Amino acid sequence: MQAMISAVRDKKNWIRLVLSAVLFFAVALPFRQLLSLMPGITEIRPANVIPPVLGLIWGPAAAFGIAIGNLISDILSGSNAFVCMTGFIANFIYAYLPYKLWYSFLVDETDIHPALGSVKKILKYIYVILLDSLVVTGMLSMIFETAGFSGSGSSYALLFFNNFDFSVLLGVPVLIFLGRLHPDYYVPDTHRKKPGSYLFFDILLFFAAATGLLWFIISFAQGAPVDSHTAGELLVFVMLLSLPSLAKPFNFDRKAQRQNAREVRTTIKTKVVIGFLMLSVIFIAFVGVMAYNSRTEADALTHWSYVYRTVGLAINIIFAVAIVFLWYVERNIVAPLERLAENVREFAAQPADSGQIPTPMLTKINTGDEITLLADSCNTMMQDITAYMHDLRAVTAEKERIGAELSVATQIQASMLPCIFPAFPGRPEFDIYATMTPAKEVGGDFYDFFLVDDDHLALVIADVSGKGVPAALFMVIAKTLLKNCAQTGLSPKVILEKVNNQLCENNEAQMFVTVWLGILTISEGCLICANAGHEYPAVRHGSGGYALLKDKHGFVLAGMEDARYREYELKLDPGDCLYVYTDGVAEATDAAGTLFGTERMLESLNRHKEASPQELLPQVKKDIDAFVGEAPQFDDITMLCLMFGKSEEIK
Repeated sequence: MQAMISAVRDKKNWIRLVLSAVLFFAVALPFRQLLSLMPGITEIRPANVIPPVLGLIWGPAAAFGIAIGNLISDILSGSNAFVCMTGFIANFIYAYLPYKLWYSFLVDETDIHPALGSVKKILKYIYVILLDSLVVTGMLSMIFETAGFSGSGSSYALLFFNNFDFSVLLGVPVLIFLGRLHPDYYVPDTHRKKPGSYLFFDILLFFAAATGLLWFIISFAQGAPVDSHTAGELLVFVMLLSLPSLAKPFNFDRKAQRQNAREVRTTIKTKVVIGFLMLSVIFIAFVGVMAYNSRTEADALTHWSYVYRTVGLAINIIFAVAIVFLWYVERNIVAPLERLAENVREFAAQPADSGQIPTPMLTKINTGDEITLLADSCNTMMQDITAYMHDLRAVTAEKERIGAELSVATQIQASMLPCIFPAFPGRPEFDIYATMTPAKEVGGDFYDFFLVDDDHLALVIADVSGKGVPAALFMVIAKTLLKNCAQTGLSPKVILEKVNNQLCENNEAQMFVTVWLGILTISEGCLICANAGHEYPAVRHGSGGYALLKDKHGFVLAGMEDARYREYELKLDPGDCLYVYTDGVAEATDAAGTLFGTERMLESLNRHKEASPQELLPQVKKDIDAFVGEAPQFDDITMLCLMFGKSEEIK
């Protein structure tokens, strides 16, 4: 795997080398042919922006490619061997030194790539180009003096400005534009060193930059060409101070920086920098054109030296103003907005599933303008969200507690109803089965059956008004009263009247319950029934079908004191079945709002009329579910079925 990675990387470097050589040759040769000032030595070369830019992006491969491209250009231009070799070395250093200085002199640990999206990185780029131009100028001046070429302060200044002006004037917008395209930057291998090991290199760089800058300020102030001997000595001194930077070690986490490179985005800061610097570049270019047309010199070298000096002065002034303005914008607008955005992002990124409530990332901004208002609004929002989450956690905990209690209540309610079947395995005279499906955790429906004595079986099905916990509590009271009263041997009519008056006492909630009550004399098959506002029962005699028995309804229990109820007799023969239910069966509703109804209920019963009670009720519930579909259950569904007869006859 490592060999494969190395092969891919080597292939990329060869491609970078070839592209750099072709690009530099194609751009540099026309200027060499058309704008030569000192034949074989120098010319007007906007292409000088290419070496530092490509060197910053592609590293040593680009430096070698540019040196090769310049060598081919020198050979085709007829330069001698000395000039060819000098140009090869100078262009390699000119392209490699910015790459080395950039990654050795870190300003932003979070984004080291040469994408000029901030004032710090623009200043760093200008600093790197200044040193690079001074070193190359000093090296060439030393070589030219040694080789016997006549030179002057103006010619050395021309060499310097040729590199510095174009690299700053054109390099800044080019790198800003390329940074938005996220090119494949060549990140150097790193060598971890102690921070103190950089002090020596940084001191040399500082003195080199200060010396070179001071020399050019003095030359501008004098307004006359600098003595060539003095200029050569100063440039050589600057070069010697700067060259040790080539040995300065790198020190950063390459893996982390590659990750950051994938996350680079066009920020407000970058957009402001791009806009203002583009205006600056346009203005400086205009100054250069005006300077070129303002004087006509017989000597092209002197003419272009004047143009370069004017443009260089304009660059210093305009870029100084631009950088001060951008620094102000960064400090008072962009940086507060970025800090606010980062705090909001960190607040939103806190894991919600960790069980911890996010901590507000408050941002203190005192710019005294709309940004302060925005920060205050964001702080208030984060605090409100945190408070809401605290409240939500408390509500959720309370809801979970209630849910747990309701779950227990569901189990208690289910255990209160007869739930073990067969209910009377020792009594072959009848078979009975019942189900209750609540719409919520607990319901208001209930059923009950119990032996009053050996020959009497009580059957009860009821529906309490409302749903949920209130209905469940009222259901417990009603069920208990009905059972206690029935076990005394009273008739259904008397039971309902007595329980009604008991339920009416202190019924401040104004709840009521519908009840169907029957007491079966097992030995005779005689069922005495009473109905307190409940649904009609369905009866099947022999091999016939189920049909509704429209009995006389009395008033609901707990609705009015001293209500009177009627009872009637129903004769059951062996094989007859009784089916009673609550309104949740007939009123089951589908998504379109259509009721299941008693007709569909009877159809379902008759499709399975030969089934035993244990088989019949699940089939009816299945038909209800198929009809309702995805619609939510609105009411409790409770059913009870009794089949009368001998066990062998039942089978």
